[in-house]
Amino acid sequence: MLASGLTPLVATAAHGATGTPGDINRDGYRDVVVSAPDATVAGRAKAGAVIVLYGTARGVDTTRRTVVTQNSTGIPGSAEAGDRFGAAVVVHDLNADGYADLVVGAPGEEVSGDVGGGSVTVVWGTSSGPTKARTVADPWPNSHDAYGRTLAVATHDSLNPVNGGKLSIAIGANDADVTFMPADLSEQSGSSGTGTPFNPEHGIVALTAVDLPDTANDRLMIHGRGTSDDGWGYDGEGDDPGTWLVTPGDFEHTTLPAGTVSAVGDLDGNGSPDLVVGNPEDPAQSPGTSLGGRVTVYYDAAYGGSPSRVQTIGQDTAGVPGTGEAGDRFGASVAIGDTDKDGRADLVIGTPGENGGTGAVTVVRGTGGLLDTAHARDWTQNSAGVPGASEKGDAFGSAVRLVDTNKDGYADLLIGAPGENAGAGSVWSLRGSAASVTATGAVSFGVGGAGLGSAGAARLGGVVTGP
Repeated sequence: MLASGLTPLVATAAHGATGTPGDINRDGYRDVVVSAPDATVAGRAKAGAVIVLYGTARGVDTTRRTVVTQNSTGIPGSAEAGDRFGAAVVVHDLNADGYADLVVGAPGEEVSGDVGGGSVTVVWGTSSGPTKARTVADPWPNSHDAYGRTLAVATHDSLNPVNGGKLSIAIGANDADVTFMPADLSEQSGSSGTGTPFNPEHGIVALTAVDLPDTANDRLMIHGRGTSDDGWGYDGEGDDPGTWLVTPGDFEHTTLPAGTVSAVGDLDGNGSPDLVVGNPEDPAQSPGTSLGGRVTVYYDAAYGGSPSRVQTIGQDTAGVPGTGEAGDRFGASVAIGDTDKDGRADLVIGTPGENGGTGAVTVVRGTGGLLDTAHARDWTQNSAGVPGASEKGDAFGSAVRLVDTNKDGYADLLIGAPGENAGAGSVWSLRGSAASVTATGAVSFGVGGAGLGSAGAARLGGVVTGP
């Protein structure tokens, strides 16, 4: 059972923000946010919880944490069965005060009698952690469900005329377009529209903000399901996942490879953001791709033009560990960060269905050209130095994130396995080093270490995020 009070816990840096990105308590260290969206709170099953783990000189320290639920002091609403508070989380400094804030989705929230209508809450960072919050109004509550199922933060002049092109929160839902709300909540009204189609049953399944370094405007990568009257999607693959790179408000979009998740970063060190799309559902219909999932890298394509290079990676790619098999779900999660401090970002790929659902994570290092797949390295719970042991259903790699939590310049790898221990869930932290990710000093923690107590099938690690 999770106590009701606070317990000691597709984002890019905000335009104009001060301080360290992702630093919720402004102590100079980047923090990590982990969700347990199915956690039981005060006897309410699947009410959900969010855990902030503070960065330290030693990396992630589970003894320094804050657990946030809808029963926490200062948080609007109350924990109810099925709310799934924390099913989506974005970390971003929304008001440029140097403290990173949380945007938390609870897509199962009942709102004014609408079961599953969904809600979004902004929880502001302070020197004592996230202790005050405000609900983000839903401008069109009767037109969709699962408001807050996916989130991003972006800036564009045309997103919200009411806030003069400042930061906006992008909110996905079922049976709806993307809703944009002013991030500082100065107005509780919003705009919508991206010009991209979605199947109402699936809605917006993921959002990733694309921060363009030499412009005040961002773009969005939106993942959804195609829809049309005859049931076949616009992407020609029925209900397969579609990906669009969108200029919000302008209704201009570029169709990218199909996929359900994405990440943005400079993989070749040339100063231009590269786009990565993960498609764990790839049926190996394309030449050179693998049964069981693939990842596509679009180099220098963040501005919407033609990519300078395209690289497709699967488990049948030379050098990549494993063999592509149905159900592997290679590319179910992706993350970008510089694990070896060489000035080129590296790519991490989650494969939670590998080996009967035990799961695995692959690290592919960046170079001045294409990613170095010839020397790719995989990690499982059976890897030397990694705590635990691989078991069917763990889903190790369902969520991955790269965050430099100890300020040494090397991005550390956070891995979620929401199926661990019969669905209770666990999270691992592996350090970055000059040789990339290493198991030296690796740590893991479950629901007890995250301050959730005997939370049952909390699905801890279903969401792992940071700056």
